[in-house]
Amino acid sequence: MGLEERIRQLSSLDGISSREDAVIDYMYDAFRAFSNEVEVDRIGNVICHFPGTASPARNMMVFAHMDEIGFIVRKIEEDGFIRIERMGGVSTQILPGTYVKILGQQPVMGVIGTPSHHFIKAESKFSVPPVNELYIDIGAASKSEVEDRGVRVGSMVVFADNYLNLSEQLICGKALDDRVGCAVLLELAGALAKKQPEWDVYLVAAVMEEYNIRGIMPAVRRIEPEVSIGIDITPSCDTPDMDYNDIALGKGPALTEMNFHGRGTLAGVLPDEKLLSKLVDICEMHRIPYQREVAPGVITENGFILFENEGVAVANVSIPTRYTHTPFECIHKRDAEQIVELLKRFVLESTKEDIYGKERR
Repeated sequence: MGLEERIRQLSSLDGISSREDAVIDYMYDAFRAFSNEVEVDRIGNVICHFPGTASPARNMMVFAHMDEIGFIVRKIEEDGFIRIERMGGVSTQILPGTYVKILGQQPVMGVIGTPSHHFIKAESKFSVPPVNELYIDIGAASKSEVEDRGVRVGSMVVFADNYLNLSEQLICGKALDDRVGCAVLLELAGALAKKQPEWDVYLVAAVMEEYNIRGIMPAVRRIEPEVSIGIDITPSCDTPDMDYNDIALGKGPALTEMNFHGRGTLAGVLPDEKLLSKLVDICEMHRIPYQREVAPGVITENGFILFENEGVAVANVSIPTRYTHTPFECIHKRDAEQIVELLKRFVLESTKEDIYGKERR
């Protein structure tokens, strides 16, 4: 199966934080085609192990997250409209008029309501309603009708599947954050099944990144990696309304120089200098285009993995993405293919003599 088909299949699955079951099943079955050492931990992290030849063993971890952003039902009105709360950093600007799927006993389709344009007051035409004012319309006339269709307080809600080839190279759809990274993990598994690495390599499809970032931590504490590489999306700035940096679709993987999320989490990633240099060297040696990114407002699990055990050398490899945290995220296929090439070379060419992190004394 090709990379694009993997991305299409994965993005079509529903897997909001803590309800990643469909994606867990997919990743487990797909990993099992390449390794006999695949397991799912108690909270849902899927861990695929490829033993290395080095003695004593040296552990590296490459990960991506399975969950997607969405909503949770907080109240059902007597007239059948459904109130919601965000699960993860959903972009509220695009919500009115958006198709959604409520994950009840059976999936229920709906639309996030919006006032008819003809009656919107002039002072409200250019404002975005807060989430607590939004509601989902499933065509029900009463609270009991909603409940009869299997929807209740606590039901999860995701964006409706809308995969689209915007052009020959551009893919658009929901949950590309981070199902593209999951597809990359499966490509790496295929390569590792054909050639044994020197390092022990653990590929981890993680849970609950969008909700609290730390879902991967039980797997980290079990693996005790020396090296951790995260695969995730990053905002591109190649549209008319974005000019913060030069990250663009079609120009290769973005290697993180810094990311930082100051709103509540107060955490971010400053990559290990030696590890980042190794990734750059591979790109330059094999003519893989790459970009360097500084990304405030972005965070990945490596912001916390860094401090585990005796310290972990971390780096992020990012997929430039337009329209992040919306139902129509957009990526360039070639960027994903080049991330696969970069990480294949990294995991297969790493030797037991490689040293990362500060000099220990």
